[in-house]
Amino acid sequence: MFRKPLVWLILVLVAAACSVYCLTYFPRAFPLVNLDLRMDRDAAMDEASRLATEHGWGPEGFRKAAAFQVDDEVRSFVELEAGGRKAYIEMMGGDLYSPYTWEVRLFLPGEASETRVRFTPAGEFFGFHEVLPEDAPGAALTAEEARTIAERAAIGTWGIDLGAYELVEPRQEVRSGGRIDHTLVYQRPELQVGEGRYRLRLMVSGDRLTEVTHLVKVPEAFERRFQEMRSFNNIIAVASSLVMFVLFLGGGIAGLFFLLRQRWVLWRQPLLWGGIVSLGMALLTINQWPLSWMTYDTALSSGNFLLQRVVLVVAQFFGLGALYVLSFMAAESLTRRAFPGHLQLWKAWTGEVAATPAMLGRTVAGYLLVAVNLAFLVLFYSFAFEKLGWWSPSEALLNPNVLATPFPWLSSIAISLQAGFWEECLFRAVPLAGASLLGTRFGGRRYWIVAALIHLWSILDAATFQSR
Repeated sequence: MFRKPLVWLILVLVAAACSVYCLTYFPRAFPLVNLDLRMDRDAAMDEASRLATEHGWGPEGFRKAAAFQVDDEVRSFVELEAGGRKAYIEMMGGDLYSPYTWEVRLFLPGEASETRVRFTPAGEFFGFHEVLPEDAPGAALTAEEARTIAERAAIGTWGIDLGAYELVEPRQEVRSGGRIDHTLVYQRPELQVGEGRYRLRLMVSGDRLTEVTHLVKVPEAFERRFQEMRSFNNIIAVASSLVMFVLFLGGGIAGLFFLLRQRWVLWRQPLLWGGIVSLGMALLTINQWPLSWMTYDTALSSGNFLLQRVVLVVAQFFGLGALYVLSFMAAESLTRRAFPGHLQLWKAWTGEVAATPAMLGRTVAGYLLVAVNLAFLVLFYSFAFEKLGWWSPSEALLNPNVLATPFPWLSSIAISLQAGFWEECLFRAVPLAGASLLGTRFGGRRYWIVAALIHLWSILDAATFQSR
């Protein structure tokens, strides 16, 4: 079929039309937000260090870690019940609250005290929280004395217009060392987003200001509804994963068992590439270690924390490696058995095969079909969002956390390599080869393959949507 010029002409025209469609309607299918990102990770850590030195935030001799964060709860609330994506973008463009922030952690192993400093993507100071040990000494001020200290620092040091707020939740807590911590929550009486309220939280520990936090108070009713929605989605995802595991992975292992008895198992190349893919994922975990310090428990020594990470990487390498090797072996062996005349994946770019017209045609057709597949996804999501009322959270096109890793390029390569092999072997080769063999055994081979293709397409689209 692909030897006919008319077929190639039609395929090129269809791919071009699909490309135009994707460029036009992609924003409607996959909501993206533009960030005014004028501060990078290094600048955030430098500025946090400067502020900590200037204001005496602890601990002394601190270490630094930083990550780019998004307030998922506020994003979900605004987009679902407080005006949608338009209101969310307006919030990002205003100066009341920033759902995206740089957060810098100043910590020291073995120390309970630490400080977290936040900045907007544009590099403006957006708050801090200094955590003191429970037994740290400090003054026991009255509520009025603490409020005076908090408001004086908020206005004089951080330039906050407290005239636009009113105090709604004052509370205090006596610490074990005799220190009294006062928490003062202020709220804007007029401005709000849906039923959510813009708030400001100040904390005075002893006689010093230890927290300035801007927040949006999300209604508790929404939190309950959202948790119910997420729990239902999680049930669907778990059920889908179990079905996928039984039908695809279980079927592949069963097929591998029968082929082993017939001496049809091909294992050398799957073993090699399973090890390569597993190694790439292990290196990806190591590459992301700088971000893991944001969740590091300072009660552990840094050596024990790193040892835990090493054990996790080793377990991941051998555990996932075994899974990859088995699935690759099943895919290769079943495909050779079902389609002995097809080009072999491992030999596609060897000298004897790469120079053939058949390989050239498959390569060019593959690139052209990318546009067709993307157009289907855009159409699917557009219909789901606009006609069925489904929702997918807005995402930033850029993830600055990638630049926090020693090798930013490694994430894209490792994830793409794993996804490419996994989908090619487990989600295409195993079910299609299995359907072909079943059709050969019971009759109606063509119908078995068509049914497998339809089922594959629906499963992959459902999995893609669930991941969002």
